[in-house]
Amino acid sequence: MLYKGRKCENNKGMSNKEMRTIMINSKNNIKNNIKILDIFLFISGGISFLFLVGNAMNGGKFFDELVMDSTFLFSDFFYHIAGSSNTAIMYSYGDPYSFPPFCYLMYTVLWSLNPYKDSESILYWKNYRDYDNMLVVFVMYNIICIILFLYCLKQYFKKSGFKYDVLLPMVLVISYPFMCTSIQRGNVCLLVAILFSIAWLWKDEESIWKQEIALILFACCAGFKLYPAIFGLVYVKRKHWKKVGRLIVYGIITVFAPFLIIGGPEGAKNLLKTLTGFATYIDPGRTNTVCGMGKWLGLKLNMTEVMAENLGVGINYIFFLGMILMFFFAKKKWHEALFLTAILVHFIPSNYEYTSSYYLLVLLLFLKENEGRIADKCLREKVYLICHSILFALLFSADFLMIYYRYGLISGMFTVMYVMIAINIVCVLKNEICNYVCRDKW
Repeated sequence: MLYKGRKCENNKGMSNKEMRTIMINSKNNIKNNIKILDIFLFISGGISFLFLVGNAMNGGKFFDELVMDSTFLFSDFFYHIAGSSNTAIMYSYGDPYSFPPFCYLMYTVLWSLNPYKDSESILYWKNYRDYDNMLVVFVMYNIICIILFLYCLKQYFKKSGFKYDVLLPMVLVISYPFMCTSIQRGNVCLLVAILFSIAWLWKDEESIWKQEIALILFACCAGFKLYPAIFGLVYVKRKHWKKVGRLIVYGIITVFAPFLIIGGPEGAKNLLKTLTGFATYIDPGRTNTVCGMGKWLGLKLNMTEVMAENLGVGINYIFFLGMILMFFFAKKKWHEALFLTAILVHFIPSNYEYTSSYYLLVLLLFLKENEGRIADKCLREKVYLICHSILFALLFSADFLMIYYRYGLISGMFTVMYVMIAINIVCVLKNEICNYVCRDKW
């Protein structure tokens, strides 16, 4: 009961004024301790949660639009499992078998866990997928990938706790690049993304053996997908010529030596022919690639098929040279990774959406290099970091920005990538120009 003239107190004897002061201080403490990772987790996790809830309420219809073609469920994994059942003739089939033989050494081991040979053709990958316990092999492969992914996160973030051990892995695993593309298709690009993320971190470690393992991992990534060989430019930029030499040796071992076991000289010729075909085919529907987007733009401008294709090819090579130039200008490690990863994701005409998982490296470096509190940054840096945490969150979540191809527009996920690249091209060029002007004045 309250009496006139007596202070209103709570059960701990504090006045309302003291309670308000405590609440204001608590809010300020939370505000001052917010980090970039917190913003990323809140937005990405929130979008993915809303997507899952909305999907459940709409009878799974969201997945119909978001997930890659379900008729090709786990196809990339089982195509290569099927090829591994008869490596002598595999490369003669062309298109489906476009990886270097080092990659098929892994698939051969996985196939041997539950061996099966289709009586008609190795192209009937669904027969392999549906055979006996072959799906269990696929689950085992993904479990190994997730364990390596968790190990990778631990290498980047030494801290422990619910945020680092549960939230971050969960948000990334259920994201569009992971779950709806890489895992849905069973493409090896997820494993490659994890391996070169570890390699990038270890190349700068003090431990000599970690530096050497980093070289081997980069070479293995080239052996799996070939294109990650572009990461060798990191050692060229730092003028680590001895490491460049060793990387070339490791690359020869992983990319070329396995032809002695799988495919032989004829297989090498067939693979080269397949890869050349990929490089010349441009699909305007694949706006995740620069040449595809260029051709799409040309067709929208009522150009002929040939002119639109030439426009796409021209823009693509300008993009490639620009990314190489930006890489050598870049000072921050995450900028270096961004420009090289952009080549992996957007330059190759045959790339699908699952290559977006390569941006895992860029995200981890961005979060690692900006672990401090946002409150400690100047206003311009705050805006820059918050904008990028939002862009990364939109990329690594359910693709709510998707503007469907049936409307003739590009996917929101790819828009996020292109916006991020454009912003950082401007930032790197601005810094380079400022440095040049300052040197000139000095």
